[in-house]
Amino acid sequence: MGENVAALQTAVNSVLALGRGFDVNFDTRLLYCKGVSGSRIVEVDQEHTRDLWLYDDVFVPNVSRDIKNFHESFAGRQSSGVCAFNEFLLHEEVVYVVEFVVRS
Repeated sequence: MGENVAALQTAVNSVLALGRGFDVNFDTRLLYCKGVSGSRIVEVDQEHTRDLWLYDDVFVPNVSRDIKNFHESFAGRQSSGVCAFNEFLLHEEVVYVVEFVVRS
C-alpha cells in the first residue's frame, strides 16, 4: 500500500505542476515550480473534471478533462505497475506520459 501512496502523491504533485513555469537555469523539480500553488500560466478547465487512472487501483481524483494520461509500452515489453526501485531494475522500460491539452 505504501508504494501506491507514494505513486499517488507524485502523480498529484505532477498534475498540480502542469501549466506552471520552471526556471530551467535553476531547477526543474516540482518543488521549484513558479508561482503560488494553484496558479497557472496556462488556463485549465477546472469545472469539468474526472478521475485520472494511473493503474488498476491508483487514480488522481478531480483532474481537469484537459489533462490526459497516455501509457505506451515499447513493442514486446509489458507494464509492471508500481514497484520498488530494485524491482524496477529487473523490469523492462515503460514510458508514461501525461499530456496537457490546451484548448483555444
